[in-house]
Amino acid sequence: MDVVIMPAKIATKLIPEAKESLRVNLFIIFSTLIIFYIDILTPLGLMVWILYFIPLFLTLYTRWKYGSFVGAGFFILLIAISFFLSPRDISEHFAIINRIFFSAMLIVTAFLIFRHKQDIENLKISEKRYRYLTEWSPDAIIVQHNGKIIYTNGAGRHLFAASKKEDLLGNDIVNLVSQNDRDTMRQMINKVPHGERMEISKTRLKRCDGRDILVEVRLGEIIWEGESAVQFILRAFTNWNHIPKGVS
Repeated sequence: MDVVIMPAKIATKLIPEAKESLRVNLFIIFSTLIIFYIDILTPLGLMVWILYFIPLFLTLYTRWKYGSFVGAGFFILLIAISFFLSPRDISEHFAIINRIFFSAMLIVTAFLIFRHKQDIENLKISEKRYRYLTEWSPDAIIVQHNGKIIYTNGAGRHLFAASKKEDLLGNDIVNLVSQNDRDTMRQMINKVPHGERMEISKTRLKRCDGRDILVEVRLGEIIWEGESAVQFILRAFTNWNHIPKGVS
């Protein structure tokens, strides 16, 4: 039987997520019990059950895909039970109409939460596919966020003659561009958030080994882990792959 060993980096990431999800679930259960208890003690005319929106919204942070629907169904059941247990102070017909309307709102909200979680999941899948494809790309691909490189593929590491990817991560790509081209690169990066896709036909980069390399740069906006970032696609000119340091 094959044994799959989870990498330590992934395991250490999943453990805090599991603990956070457990805390959210406990808070949902605790708040639901409190709301139900208050609801059966108060008269029908007081719409305490509207507070069920709080635990319903919290299902957004649970790891269960259908948690919002299960939560909404359970809350509707509790609303029905509290109808028979709460003291009467208004017409039962009016109280039933209120509860039916609110139950419908719970269902609609649960559907919206489900769609939102589904969109987030689809985004994560797209990012995983993107990273897989970029790793096999012959072009150097670099992603920068808030002035720091947060991703580079193998071709990017090779282009900069870096021994490992960590040699590039955390740096500002502008600092890896030759001094004469830095202002142009900054101007291009500043235009990216406005939706522009740009190309620099020729620019010099400083490699980790101290040598220069002439490349073509294309850059544009990309969504990386839910946030806007800048993607750079770098392609070296084959006849200029190794420009001696200081040669113009």
